[in-house]
Amino acid sequence: MKIPDDIDMFATQRAASRVAARAEIRDVRLFRASVELDRFPSTGSRLGWSLDTDVAVEREEGDDAFILRSKYLVRVVETGHGTAEPELVVDDSQEDSDADENQIVELSFEFAALFGLEMRQGDEPVDDSELQAYAFSTGQFALYPFAREYIYDVTGRLGLPPLTVGVLQLPVHPEPPSA
Repeated sequence: MKIPDDIDMFATQRAASRVAARAEIRDVRLFRASVELDRFPSTGSRLGWSLDTDVAVEREEGDDAFILRSKYLVRVVETGHGTAEPELVVDDSQEDSDADENQIVELSFEFAALFGLEMRQGDEPVDDSELQAYAFSTGQFALYPFAREYIYDVTGRLGLPPLTVGVLQLPVHPEPPSA
């Protein structure tokens, strides 16, 4: 499930707090990867990139563990001419049809993390809404460094400037003032 742009992160973090207090990451694995280098960039071209993510949680009823899957899609496109060497910059201004036409690379991959839940005696069982909230917040922060490293490594191996993706920034909308 994609993280909605209009998500109330304050409410999400509150809903995830019980899971965050009891979850421990046990394992992270690369489940799927696909790299398509469509062509070499033109000499002196300026490259733009975009990153989309999608998260999902899997859990068996009554299990003391869950799996968080995060899918990532990175697109690198030519956006014009700049310096003598190709450089990567964030550019979301491309129309989809232009982006397809100017695409250099499509990198699609999925990481999954196994989390253990160490509930205390007397704790109520965790419900699906709490796990989904955890996936949208803390869980994303746990997997994102692995994704950043993978993107950097693969783009460098493709002969492009290694893409350094910034830190994860989730949408935050301030709570309305109390009446």
